[in-house]
Amino acid sequence: MANIATKRAEQKARIDKYPPLEDDPKPGEHGILLSDQITYFATHHHMIEPFDARNLKPAGYELTVGDEYFMSGEFLDLTDTLTILPFEVAVIKTGEILRLPRFMIARWNIRVTHAYEGLLWVGGPQVDPGYSGHLFCPIYNLSDKPVTLSRGETLALMDFQRTTVFDKRKTEEELKRYPHPPRRLILQDYDIRDFQSALFTRAGRKIEEFGESIRNLETRFITFTQISFAMFAIFLTLLTIYTKVGLNLIETSASLVGSGLVALSVMTFLMAGFTHLQYRLTRLIPDRYGAMMSKRAIEARRFLRFYWLWGFYAMLIVSIAIGALVYTVVDPYFEMIRKNVVGDASHAPSIPVQQIEGRLVAAESAAQQARAEIERLKSEVDTLRGAARTDR
Repeated sequence: MANIATKRAEQKARIDKYPPLEDDPKPGEHGILLSDQITYFATHHHMIEPFDARNLKPAGYELTVGDEYFMSGEFLDLTDTLTILPFEVAVIKTGEILRLPRFMIARWNIRVTHAYEGLLWVGGPQVDPGYSGHLFCPIYNLSDKPVTLSRGETLALMDFQRTTVFDKRKTEEELKRYPHPPRRLILQDYDIRDFQSALFTRAGRKIEEFGESIRNLETRFITFTQISFAMFAIFLTLLTIYTKVGLNLIETSASLVGSGLVALSVMTFLMAGFTHLQYRLTRLIPDRYGAMMSKRAIEARRFLRFYWLWGFYAMLIVSIAIGALVYTVVDPYFEMIRKNVVGDASHAPSIPVQQIEGRLVAAESAAQQARAEIERLKSEVDTLRGAARTDR
C-alpha cells in the first residue's frame, strides 16, 4: 500500500511540474494538427513527454508500450515483453505522459498492424482537453494465437485537434473543465477487475453464441448425413432383393451388379467413417488447444468434408450405373422368362394327352393282336376236337 502511495505521489509531482497550457501561443484554424505543430507543442510546451521524432507521423504521433500493465488479475511491471493469450484482456500503460492544452482534444486508437494480429481496442478514443498523465490502453486479443508486445514498441496512433476556447467570464462549475491533477493518477487507481469481468462476460457470451451457431450447423449437417445413409441403405437393400433373381440367371450382369453393390457398400462404410470423424472434430473447442492443433483440426475437417463430397458423387454415379444396368438388362430378362414360363404352361396340357393317345393306340393294337391270337387258338382247338371225333 505504501508503494502505491509513493507511486501516486511521484506521478502527481511529475504532472504538476507543467500545468496544462491555458492559452494558445500560436492561434490557428480549428483542425487536426500536422507534424510541425505537434513537434512545436511537444518540445516547447511538454505536450508529449518523452518526445521521439521517430514516432512522429504526418498528422499524428505513435504512443509506445510503457513499463506497467494489468493482465490475468494482476498489476505487473514490464521489463522486456508481454504476451497476450487468446481471448485475454490486458491494460497497458503508455510510455509517454500526455499534457493536453485546454484548447486541444486528442483521439487515439490501436495501430492497424496490431489490429491485423487480432488485437481489439476496447477503450474510448477521446482524451479531453486539459488531461495530464499517462494513458492506459485496454486491449483484447480476439485471435486464436498469442500476441507478444515489447516495451517501447509503438502501440497506438494519436491525433490532436484544436477546439473552441473557454469563456473566461464563466465559473469553473459552468465550464466543466478537466480537473488538474486528474483524480486517477496511476494504473492501480482504475477499477480494472470489474472492467475485465464485464468484458469477459460480453465477449464470452458472443463467443458462446457463435460457437452454438456453428454446433447447430454441424449437427444439422451430421443429421442430414445420417438420414442420407439410412435412405441409401434402404435403397441398397431393395436393389439387392430386386436383382437377386436376375443375378442368378445372368452371369455377366451378376458380376457387374455384384461388384457395383460391393463398391457401394465400401463407399457407404467410408462415408460413415468420415462423418464420424467430422463429428468428433466438431466437438473440439479450439480455445482449449494450441493454435497449431486447432489449425490442424480445421484442416482435417476440410479434408474429410472434401472426400465426403467426392465419395458421395462417386456413390451417386455407381448407383445410377447399377440402376441403368438393372433397367436395361435384368428387366428384359424378366420379361423373357415370364413369356417362356407362360408359353410352357400353355403347352403343358397337350403333353399328357398325346402320351395317353399313344398308349391307347398301342393298347388297341395289342388288343387286336390278342384277339387274332385268340381266334387262331380257337381255330386250332376246333380242329383238334374234329380230329378226335373222327378217331372214335
